[in-house]
Amino acid sequence: MSTPFMPNQLEDLAQRIDEQLAELQANSSTALHKGNEPDKQEISERLPVQWRAIKEISKEDPQTFWQRFKQAAHNDLCEEGGVLNKQWQKWGDLSNKEVLRTFGAVLAAMGFTGNALQMLAVALAVIVIHLGCTAICDEA
Repeated sequence: MSTPFMPNQLEDLAQRIDEQLAELQANSSTALHKGNEPDKQEISERLPVQWRAIKEISKEDPQTFWQRFKQAAHNDLCEEGGVLNKQWQKWGDLSNKEVLRTFGAVLAAMGFTGNALQMLAVALAVIVIHLGCTAICDEA
């Protein structure tokens, strides 16, 4: 799968993901541990910065966009043999760069480019890495 990001962009975006995840961890009263099932609190409440970014960039209802994105990324995230699913099954974690490569390609196919593509990829990567593949794929 080709990625719309140059190597230096991947480094910068991966760093942004780490910063946002660290901020979430620091502000979380009940930290998630890899592989643990998060509570059923709405994503919009758990990850308001990322949810707001989705709304502002996509210009659509974040829940609608989230569902559309999950459908587009389903094979990589949830199906056995999917790039991210294999990584999650093996390590219980996801590589920022691999998530960016995968999500970048999905978002580009959805018609996003430039800064919008980068900002959406970071927001979505933070959501998925923070919640984990299991929670995303099991989400009703």
